[in-house]
Amino acid sequence: MSPRRNLKQISKRERNFWALVALSLILAVVTWQHGSQRSDSLIADPANPDVVISAQPTPEYDCAINNPFNDVAITTWTTTHTPGSYNATAIDLVNNCTYSLGNPDGRYPMASTGKVMIATGVLEMVANGILDYSSIQSDLTAMITQSDNSAADRLYAIMGKAAPMQDLEVRYGLTQTTTDRGWGTTLTSSADQAKLLNQVIGKQESPLPEAQREVLRTLMKSVVPEQAWGAGTNIPAGWSAAVKNGWYQSVPGDIPPVGLWRINTVGLVSDAVNTPRWILTAYSNEWPSQSAGISAWNDLSALLSGALGK
Repeated sequence: MSPRRNLKQISKRERNFWALVALSLILAVVTWQHGSQRSDSLIADPANPDVVISAQPTPEYDCAINNPFNDVAITTWTTTHTPGSYNATAIDLVNNCTYSLGNPDGRYPMASTGKVMIATGVLEMVANGILDYSSIQSDLTAMITQSDNSAADRLYAIMGKAAPMQDLEVRYGLTQTTTDRGWGTTLTSSADQAKLLNQVIGKQESPLPEAQREVLRTLMKSVVPEQAWGAGTNIPAGWSAAVKNGWYQSVPGDIPPVGLWRINTVGLVSDAVNTPRWILTAYSNEWPSQSAGISAWNDLSALLSGALGK
């Protein structure tokens, strides 16, 4: 008999056989797709790879439960330091949690933390081809690593002073920051400065390109040791902090309260493999002495490190 047969010549038994084969293939595909969609909740038994057992999904990180600024810790901190009016913000960059302390409506003069905004402005000009980096490198380095006020004045003038600074506030979404005076008396909040820091040296995208972010990050990691307090202290061994601090005792004619100290700190902490872990920013202008404010922010940094530095 010839191997070629007309479809009509195929027996009923053969038709049933091929129908079963097709059905089996369809069921296999459906089962595979269903399994792949549930891969987050099903795992193979290591002792028997052909057996699949259920696995509970990883619970979502609870920011509130893991708040490093818990009531007991902060009660102890405030009792010890009596900070007056202040606000502080921490961003856990690993678990995407933001924590706030103090008076959320408080606005404080930036003092030398305003130099981060100046640096952002002139580095944007470098990125846009308006400035050559070599023309500002010396002043930028002195301004950030040594908090040189004369260098800051020159760079502030180069960027155009208040009007361009106000434009920068809009670009970076700084809704609680008001520039209408000099760079040191710009009013701001810790929340705004945490937002800025995350955009210029942290993980959030921003108008500042990565090449210029790395320049600023490196400079802030090179602050002279005597100025690296606050957000740059009490971190785990082998870790690093990119920090900029501000300190100033108010005199008659300044934004009140007169005679007290503005002590501010902003910083990004990275672990031993250079992964950004958290941001801390803290502002107040009511410290009775420079050492009182520094001690308070050092202890707040230690509290944060104890919770997140693992």
